[in-house]
Amino acid sequence: MPGHGTLVDGSTLAQVLGQHDRYYQLVESTAAAGRRDGRSALDAARACDLGEFATWADPERLVLNIHRAYADAAKAELDLLAAMVDTIEYHGGPMTTHVCCAPT
Repeated sequence: MPGHGTLVDGSTLAQVLGQHDRYYQLVESTAAAGRRDGRSALDAARACDLGEFATWADPERLVLNIHRAYADAAKAELDLLAAMVDTIEYHGGPMTTHVCCAPT
């Protein structure tokens, strides 16, 4: 996610932005399919094949992103508590934070 991880230089920027674009498209298509099929955000996330993103840190963030997409589509406020509860359930327990810092 932008703002997480190491800095990228000009030679890899297009690749990184392309990956993020594909991830956001995955979130949007998963949310659209979930809404169409009457699935909860958690069930939509569980049904999602993360594909190339399966190795990204913190895959449970997918649940938060789908909750946001559902709320946006409904023109509603995000229920952050419900989103966090579902994210913890998807993860199988409390979430961890992966901090990446540049050498000093």
